[in-house]
Amino acid sequence: MNAETTRAEKLADMKPPLEDQGRILWELIAGYEVGQIFLNAFDLGIFKYLKEPKSLAQLASELNLHPQATEKFLDVLVSLGLLARNGGGYLTAPKMAPFLVEGEPHYARYLNFANEAKDKWSDLQKILRNGPVSVKNEHEHKYDRETIDWIARGAMLGRLQYTIQLIREFPEFKAARKLIDLGGGHGLFGIGFAQENPDLDVVIFDRPDVAEIAQDYINQYGIGSRVRAIGGDYTKDDLGSGYDIAFEACSFGGDAEQAVSYYQNVADCLNTGGLFVAQTFTIDDDKKAPLRSMIWDLKEQITGDGHMHLRTNSELFGILRQAGLKGEKVLDLSSSMPMPMRLVVARKE
Repeated sequence: MNAETTRAEKLADMKPPLEDQGRILWELIAGYEVGQIFLNAFDLGIFKYLKEPKSLAQLASELNLHPQATEKFLDVLVSLGLLARNGGGYLTAPKMAPFLVEGEPHYARYLNFANEAKDKWSDLQKILRNGPVSVKNEHEHKYDRETIDWIARGAMLGRLQYTIQLIREFPEFKAARKLIDLGGGHGLFGIGFAQENPDLDVVIFDRPDVAEIAQDYINQYGIGSRVRAIGGDYTKDDLGSGYDIAFEACSFGGDAEQAVSYYQNVADCLNTGGLFVAQTFTIDDDKKAPLRSMIWDLKEQITGDGHMHLRTNSELFGILRQAGLKGEKVLDLSSSMPMPMRLVVARKE
């Protein structure tokens, strides 16, 4: 562009030389900052402390915080919708309190894991250079009555209903006479399926101690004539035979070798042409989405946990094929759930 052209062209009419990507970059930076603000508020116990309204002076004094910095900190939490102002004080936002206040029935226990993982994220550069340090999983997943009841309450927030509504429209479900819910926990999925198909008999299969809890749920819904709970290890114990549908919701988390063994056990219990329907997390074959699942997969790598063993759709279909199950489709459930869950449907060949 010569000087004469520069003088002649109006700046207001100039076309930008390229599309500004600053918004995306600022959002990435803000995501880190917001995460730090939230996790530090969680770690400080702000949400539990503000279950009842407190003034800034009270909070700063009792938690030994700097008043001026804390005021700005709390104001950001208000802007995020996590706190609300109450007169001259602050309060955990009523719609968020059931999930953020420890001890509440719907308290988001998983936030403890996210908080513990933040140090690992801070070490990401070192891990990328040297690789993850293999550590024993520190979390023992207990499935006592309190935990199973908590899982049931979480499922009732929409995941249970949407899943049942989706599966009840399958032609195979309408024609089904026997269904097994693997790792069924509280049994609400199996109970719901039985409610939708009056000709369906359902088995809830889980560890013996969990099966006892499932039986209590079955009794509560008065559907014991068609739904029963059986205790065992679904990865290796005999599951029976003659099932039209095997269902599993985010229960199995083994590696590839364990998965083949488990899926073979599933295939053995199904009739030829029977369906295996698994609610789980997968990654698209092009490895571009879902972002949340991809981040989770990275986190499992850097923490050395590897509990979920996320796979692409094709990788999962390949493992299923080894067990005699042909993957048919993957249904996206993310529009009705806070996480990008999917429903993987496979058929026994």
